[in-house]
Amino acid sequence: MKKIVLCVLSAIMCVLFLSCSQTASYEAQANKAYNQSKKAQGYEQKMLEKRAYIFYQRVLKAQPDRQKLNLTFKQRFLEITLNRAYMVLNEGSYDMDAIHLFIEDIDSILTKESPADLRQRYADFLSTMADSCLARPQVDEALKWITKASAIIDNPSSLQEKKKRIISDFTKEYFDIAEAAFEESKANKDPEKAVKAEYYVQLVMVYDANFPGASALLSELRKANVNTYSGYAKVVDGKLDKRVNKFDIFLAITKNAKTAMDVCMFNNSYNPQRLKPENFFLVDDKGQKHVATASSKIEPEILDTQHETKKIKLFFPAVSGTIKKLAYENGEHYTEKILF
Repeated sequence: MKKIVLCVLSAIMCVLFLSCSQTASYEAQANKAYNQSKKAQGYEQKMLEKRAYIFYQRVLKAQPDRQKLNLTFKQRFLEITLNRAYMVLNEGSYDMDAIHLFIEDIDSILTKESPADLRQRYADFLSTMADSCLARPQVDEALKWITKASAIIDNPSSLQEKKKRIISDFTKEYFDIAEAAFEESKANKDPEKAVKAEYYVQLVMVYDANFPGASALLSELRKANVNTYSGYAKVVDGKLDKRVNKFDIFLAITKNAKTAMDVCMFNNSYNPQRLKPENFFLVDDKGQKHVATASSKIEPEILDTQHETKKIKLFFPAVSGTIKKLAYENGEHYTEKILF
């Protein structure tokens, strides 16, 4: 029995020794390629850096405990990986899989204790990633990269200023679009242009709720669009922002009296809607809900997907305050039409 135990222990020790020996061999080969790359140029340098990266990667995979990696390894691995990432970004595209793998590698090693120059290089790289996103334009992605970069360096003030500039440029551009679309709507009596303006001014306020003039313009647009569906996909090119394009059921109010409303509804959702008076309610300026009475007239009882009804007449109890919006809620489905 003792002989069996000794044999097992010997086998384990042998495996551990071979594993350590192999890891040391990988690191030695990586270091050799790293040192040679310092004396090379052009294509040869890139190939040597690639070789160093491959062997450093093998060391990394063999040692999942990052705390046990020596300081020299960490610094060289960060340097080589950054070089490779910059090369791919400059010669390829920011959305290539390789770049995101490089970022994962760097994130697994980099800490606040890493050399300041490497942390700065990495932050600069992430800032360049942000610039690539802006060229698409993918503003949210760009802001994420800037935020990530800001957390890496000791003094992120320049990155914070860059983030402010991105938001400022973006909001001004789209506020100008909103204003122009609204003016065109009034000049040509084109309700679709007003809906387009409504989308863009809300997009402005996603990034800067206090943008000068945005709140007042949105209020004007909501008044102008009361009797129009806010179906943004029809009037806006490109991918819509889900924070603005929140509703898949559209409302329009064609007649608004104190206790009665004539309403149109378009069901753009994925399932039919069973329409009942209790699903409709007003919200006043104090946040109080006022549910439609049972005497309301609604046809049809079930509104199928991609269908419209213009036969909704809602009756409400008297509201003492100012009505802010009409809302519809049915299980997970919710939509609203804000009046000002």
